Amino acid sequence: MKFSEICTSVNEKCDGRTFSPEQHKRWIKNVRTKIAMDFIVAGFNGLYFLYKEATVKDGSVALQGKYALPDDFIDDLNVFYDSLAIDKSPRASLDVIHAVNETGTPQWWRMAGAEFELKPWPDTAGKEIKLVYNGLPDVITADNDEDYFMKRFPDIHIFGMAKDAAQSIGQLGYAKEYKAEFEEHRAALQLHNRRHWLKAAKMRFQNFDEYLEYRRTFWPQFTEV
Repeated sequence: MKFSEICTSVNEKCDGRTFSPEQHKRWIKNVRTKIAMDFIVAGFNGLYFLYKEATVKDGSVALQGKYALPDDFIDDLNVFYDSLAIDKSPRASLDVIHAVNETGTPQWWRMAGAEFELKPWPDTAGKEIKLVYNGLPDVITADNDEDYFMKRFPDIHIFGMAKDAAQSIGQLGYAKEYKAEFEEHRAALQLHNRRHWLKAAKMRFQNFDEYLEYRRTFWPQFTEV
C-alpha cells in the first residue's frame, strides 16, 4: 500500500476530514520509528525487514581504527573488512585486545559510542568496509512511496496514524478505538517477527559474497530492491 493510500484510509477513518501533508508525514514517521525502536516488538535481533547495508566511504584509513556508524543504526552490527567477516571482540579477552593499539589486518570490532572500532587498526588504506545492521525505517515523503514495511503491514500505519489524527480533531472516542486496533496489529507483528527468527535463524557468514548469496532467504525485503 502506497503512502497516498495510507493517507486516504486515515482520512476516511476520521469521517472524511483531510489533514495537511506535514501532519501525515509527521504521524507516519512517528509510527514507524516507535515500532522499530520498540524492544518488545523487535526483540534482540530487531525487525527482520529493517536490515540494511552500508559501505564506509573511501574504505579503511591507515592507522585509523574508528569509523562512524550509519545515522539510522539501531543495533546488531555485522562488519565485513576487505570482504571477510570479522568478529565482535570476545568478552574474555576484551581488556587485552583493547589495551594494545597495534596495526595490521583487523580481526575484531567493538562499539565505541557513535562509532565502531576495528582491532588491530588497519595498516592499509582503501580496503572496503561493508556493514549489515538493523536500522530505522526509511523516511516516507512522497505520495507514491512504498516499502516492505508499509506494503506488508499497512494496518500498523493506518491505525497508528489514525489514532493521532482523531486525537488532533478531538475525536477521542475514535482515538481510543484506533489505539486499541493499533495495539492488536503491533502484537501480531511481534509474533510474526519472532516466528521469522525462529524459522530462519541468522547464519554466521564467512564473507560478504556468502552473505549476498543467502541474504534474500533471511531478509526477503531485499527481493524488492
